[in-house]
Amino acid sequence: MADNAPPPPEAIEAQQAFDRADAEVHRLVEQLPSGVAVAAGEASIPDDLRAQVDEARQERMRLLKALLAVKRWPDDGGPHAAEAALRKAARGGAAPYAG
Repeated sequence: MADNAPPPPEAIEAQQAFDRADAEVHRLVEQLPSGVAVAAGEASIPDDLRAQVDEARQERMRLLKALLAVKRWPDDGGPHAAEAALRKAARGGAAPYAG
């Protein structure tokens, strides 16, 4: 069986940009107070942090749309193989992020 074609550079760059944006969202969300504390009135989300999280989420969504627009390429082995190959190439061979 022949190897599948490697991901094109623009697909790798799109995956890397998405990964950076996703990491930024995670970094900001970790700074949020617990939902339980907010619901109990013991904490609140600062307006500047709320705005940063919203902006980061919008950027991540924009980059996801860009990633999905370039994800497939000829002889990619199908959607699952293509996604796995793209993530591996974009992350230097690291295992796919599990969320």
